[in-house]
Amino acid sequence: MFCRIGLMPHIRIGAARYFYLTNKDQTAADRHILILLHGSGGDSSVWKKQLSENIPVIAPDLPGHGRSDGPLRSSAKDYALWLDAFTRGLELGIFFLGGHSLGAAVAQEFSRAFPHRVAGLILAGTGTHATIASEYLKTLRHNFSAAVKASCLAAYAPGTADAVSAQGGKMLTRNGPEALYSDLCAYKAFDSRPWVATIAVPALILCGSDDRITPAAEAEELSGLMPQALLKIIPGAGHMAMLEAPREFNEAVKAFIRKTTESTEKNSVFSKK
Repeated sequence: MFCRIGLMPHIRIGAARYFYLTNKDQTAADRHILILLHGSGGDSSVWKKQLSENIPVIAPDLPGHGRSDGPLRSSAKDYALWLDAFTRGLELGIFFLGGHSLGAAVAQEFSRAFPHRVAGLILAGTGTHATIASEYLKTLRHNFSAAVKASCLAAYAPGTADAVSAQGGKMLTRNGPEALYSDLCAYKAFDSRPWVATIAVPALILCGSDDRITPAAEAEELSGLMPQALLKIIPGAGHMAMLEAPREFNEAVKAFIRKTTESTEKNSVFSKK
């Protein structure tokens, strides 16, 4: 069952409620909808600049994040299984799936498990695996405010407006240390190198040229392993490219969805002849 509360709808799965942002009322009927998954310790607010575009978007708060009920999931694979239940609850069949950082790892796992449900993948600020310093995790456990400050310094490229970075810090703070710590541990355990080449759906890999958390070389490695991947480096952006360079980010996403849709429809026409 899904319904709206004010401007933010929610869906019930069992006794739990999961909230999401959307820019479209009749989402279930649209085969070209884009699901967007946030990263570690985050919530759906990171996608606000994508909601203004003329493409139907659903951006959920993952379990235990934002307004969604818990519990937190302990792996990208577990979040992918939750996403299957979430999208089926919304009566969605095939859709485009995008994610940022941990959310992109979840998207990879989902596409691996349910390839028939993914029209195309949009993977931002991610690679085949994540390197997360044990020292940072230790700081996160003992000094959350210092860890949040360090995250924001690393996540945004030099020259990013202070207000943008400050909003990122507020988001991490309101979601709390347990969400960030659990997510980073899940992301650290993720490794798609043994199987990512089996993901045959069209994919767009997005990375900021100044991303210090997931450098462009890691995005290049990912795109090189995926059989239908296109790599787009966004100049001057850091790890949070969708917020730092929304125009470039959104134009790349729209072009990818348009091209993929046209190709699919063309192939469908030929297959009927």
